[in-house]
Amino acid sequence: MTRYSSLPGTRRVVITGMGVVTPIGVGVEAFRKALRNGVCGVGPVTRFETRGFKTKQAFEIKNFTPLHGTHLLDPFIQYALRATAEAIETAHFEIQKVDPYRIGIVVSSSKGGIHSLHTFWERFLKNPSAILGARVYSNLVPNFASQWIARKLKIQGPAKCYVTACTTGTTSIIEAARMVQEGTVDYAFAGASDASIVPVLMAGYEQMRVLSPDGMCPFDQRRKGFLLGEGAGVVLLETLESARARKAKVFGEIIGFAYGTDCFHPVAFDPRENSLVRVLGKLLEKSRLSPEDIGYVNLHGTGTEDGDIYETEQIKKTFGKKAYCLAMSSTKSMTGHMLGASGAVEVIASCIAMEEGMIPPTVHFQKRDPRCDLDYTSNRPKEKDVSVAISLSLGFGGHLAAIALRKL
Repeated sequence: MTRYSSLPGTRRVVITGMGVVTPIGVGVEAFRKALRNGVCGVGPVTRFETRGFKTKQAFEIKNFTPLHGTHLLDPFIQYALRATAEAIETAHFEIQKVDPYRIGIVVSSSKGGIHSLHTFWERFLKNPSAILGARVYSNLVPNFASQWIARKLKIQGPAKCYVTACTTGTTSIIEAARMVQEGTVDYAFAGASDASIVPVLMAGYEQMRVLSPDGMCPFDQRRKGFLLGEGAGVVLLETLESARARKAKVFGEIIGFAYGTDCFHPVAFDPRENSLVRVLGKLLEKSRLSPEDIGYVNLHGTGTEDGDIYETEQIKKTFGKKAYCLAMSSTKSMTGHMLGASGAVEVIASCIAMEEGMIPPTVHFQKRDPRCDLDYTSNRPKEKDVSVAISLSLGFGGHLAAIALRKL
């Protein structure tokens, strides 16, 4: 078995706070319980009339109450603020005692305030006022989640936004970890938020033939695509030294990460290029991991026919016969595809898997596809000691990102 450690010559970075807003639970404890029970958050679309759409279902947020004074903001900002507040709470982080110039923010969104654009567009056409235009703009741009977090918490350190399609959440955590590793900041809030269950996006995905007309079942032979989800995931990162000094609970250490790109097609990956194989190989190298070290892999697993096959085949090319011994799952089967927020929420799901000693299930798995023949933890969670977890994200446009976490 290979010894694994943090990246050489850098400060060790750990996750001490977590916050989520998801279709299967608002708050980490509700999310944790839902993962263990295999809860699925799918339901009829209630945000707009679905007449004319093949798809009638989505994974909407339920029972959400925005923080005081934020109800006029776009939902993607509301979700990000709520998740950040919970990350502070779970970390027992006394932010007012920390130098505000030593705190960074990398909370992003793959779509920004598309909900506000949809809501106010017709109104703006009828009355194109500057005030209404300013309101739309101030809710639209993806970096405004970071901006509002900085404003609310009076943070003066770097506030960044990375937009990399469905890898946005993973990318944001990686880049925030990099800032803490390098000493640019001592603490960083990282994650992503999306609230994009709107007609124009659903129409676009239907046109691209990646949206399922009747349910979401990753890696199952019946799969026809994904269903839209929404929500946010935010973590608080700091050095291991800092966490130990303030006796904070550590949910996981970030021991490696890797990026890649496949420019074959806007919405597909070329299996001949082996881009994900290269990303996983680099991740194992940087994290000093062997296949035997890995207790859980949180897959991208969107339920598209070609995407699930691509991910499965790339994992088999990376790990060979040992791929069949890896415990894996797609938590998107429970949350839906939360777009840019997915990666951040799935990093949190991976931390929960390590903490609980439990592999979350891939639900709605009924008919095995011979081309998808790995262990996807079908339908029920599995008790398993997890010391190391990997979370994978793939995005339209060819984005690839992977992150490795260790239990301390």
